[in-house]
Amino acid sequence: MDISRDAAAGPARRHLDLRIPTEFASPLPTGAAKRTVEVLGHRIANDAYPPGEVMPTEEELAASLGVSRATIRDAIKVLSGKGLVRTARRYGTRVRPIEEWNFLDGDVVEWHDPAHPRIRRIFAETTELRSAIEPAAAALAALRATPDQLRELSAAARAIHPGHVDIQALFAADCQFHVTLLDMTGNNVMRQMRQIILTMLRVSYEFGVVNPDTEDVSREGHIAVADAIAARDPEAARTAMEAMLDRNRSIAEDYWLKA
Repeated sequence: MDISRDAAAGPARRHLDLRIPTEFASPLPTGAAKRTVEVLGHRIANDAYPPGEVMPTEEELAASLGVSRATIRDAIKVLSGKGLVRTARRYGTRVRPIEEWNFLDGDVVEWHDPAHPRIRRIFAETTELRSAIEPAAAALAALRATPDQLRELSAAARAIHPGHVDIQALFAADCQFHVTLLDMTGNNVMRQMRQIILTMLRVSYEFGVVNPDTEDVSREGHIAVADAIAARDPEAARTAMEAMLDRNRSIAEDYWLKA
């Protein structure tokens, strides 16, 4: 099997082909190793290799994907680091139980096909996590943000508007807003949440949760958060973020009920 054909047959997003801005994207190997990681990650996420199953041997994978055994070993190391597989001499490489997968890793979420039933649960659980973290982050940002960060957040919020012709630019502004918000907290642990938050933003856009009918509301919500932070009002910032996330959750639930 040709690796480029298999990669192309991976996740086919329903609406868009958005890219998380390079400066915010998680690092992966390059070249054949990168493509191999993506192919195998997609297969695992979509149950071609179910949890608990032993994967084909290193030699078999190398032959089927047209890459070297060294490339397969490198790919398996990456997948192991994401909690997807475990290797042992006595049985080779086994897919780990889903409970052990690192769903805070954006790639693990991204590799799921849009129609996979697990996506709904991931989205719901991630929204619960965001509801616990981002309002607190907004409150901290109101206390700790620098003047430059305040300007950057305000600009990103106001760049999210329904008249935007370039959906990638709109998505990039949304990414910038949430990354800046996390940076404003001065909390290194919160900063590390950027990958999963940006991945779920992408899911929202590409599954139609963000669309022309909701963009006005989305822009108003972002501006309300930015203005409350600029006013150095932590409780107002917390409340504005909670309201925005509640609206997003409601829109998502309505979308999936109709899907």
